Amino acid sequence: KQWYQRRVRGEELDNYKDYNVTTVPIMAAADHLGQACKDANDRYMLCRSDSGADPRKCLREGQVVTNCTKLFMDQVYEKCKMPLARHATCIDLSGRKFDWCRETQVEFDQCMLEKMNIARDFTWYQDKPHSKFQTWGESAREFFTDVTNIIKHH
Repeated sequence: KQWYQRRVRGEELDNYKDYNVTTVPIMAAADHLGQACKDANDRYMLCRSDSGADPRKCLREGQVVTNCTKLFMDQVYEKCKMPLARHATCIDLSGRKFDWCRETQVEFDQCMLEKMNIARDFTWYQDKPHSKFQTWGESAREFFTDVTNIIKHH
């Protein structure tokens, strides 16, 4: 099994209370992180939904999300440190304009696929080519069709 498919045991929950990492590396790895920690995130969001959005009732589930993120980022730093660093630096220096960093994104994506077996399988709506003559209604229909297709496949 992949490292992110393992269940987090109860005694592991207290190992990583906080995780000292800045926003930009997590943003750079967000698509892969979302796949790797999908189950933990889904459980947390389900708990939040079931508890009336009271995060205090979901501390354990939230800690599992934090632990999953920590384990994931530790593996990324171990296996794809330089591609992540280049991509995160590009994102930071570009004013967080992801579309300016496609070259570093491709390098990072290739490393993640080769070394961690996680492919970027999602295309963000804003990255899709759009006709300059597309009406708002056409754009909205396309967006909601894309979202519906994503929901069906996840």
